[in-house]
Amino acid sequence: MSDRPRLTLAAASAAVALVVGAASPAIADAAIEGIVPQGDGTTVLVVAVEDGCGDAPTTGLALEVPDDVSLIDATAPDGWTRVLDGPRVEFAGTGIPPGQATEFLVTARIGEEAAPEVAVVSEQQCGDGRVGARSQPAFEVTAESVDPRMTVREPPTVSPGADSAQIALVVGAFVLAVAAGTVVARRRSDRD
Repeated sequence: MSDRPRLTLAAASAAVALVVGAASPAIADAAIEGIVPQGDGTTVLVVAVEDGCGDAPTTGLALEVPDDVSLIDATAPDGWTRVLDGPRVEFAGTGIPPGQATEFLVTARIGEEAAPEVAVVSEQQCGDGRVGARSQPAFEVTAESVDPRMTVREPPTVSPGADSAQIALVVGAFVLAVAAGTVVARRRSDRD
C-alpha cells in the first residue's frame, strides 16, 4: 500500500472518529450501588452518579423503573428537587461537578413477578445543555426485597353461570307457581 492511500485512510478514520465523538452524547455513569430492604415491603435503591457529562456538571437525573416496580419516594442530594411521576422520578439541581460521586435514594416496592435482575433506565442532564446517554443500571431481586402484597395473582375461576335454557326453565317454573298460587287463592275466596 502506498503512502497516499494510507494517508487518505488515516484522514477518513480521524474524520469519522471526530464526527461520531462529537455527535455521541455523554455516557451516563449511573450505577445501583446498593439495595436496602426496609422490612415493611419497601426497598431503598442507592443510585450513584459520577462523570456522566464529561467536563460539564450533571444538572439532572431521570430514572424509570419497569412495570413490576412501584416508586414510593425519592431523596435528592441537598439543593436538588425531585418529582415522582408514576414509574419515573426526575431529579434537578445546581450541578454535580465532574469527578464527584453523588448518591440518590429511591424507595420502591418490587413485585413478586419481577425478573431476577431488574434494569432501571437512567438519563443524565448536563450543564452544557446536552442530554447524557441512557444507561440501564440493574440490580438483583432477592426474597427480602420483594413485597408479596404487590404480587399480581390470577383471580379465582368462577363458573360461567346458567345458560339460556336453564334461565327459561326457572322463569317458566316461577310463572307456573305464581299462576297456580293465584288459581288456588281465587278458589278459596270463591268458597268463602
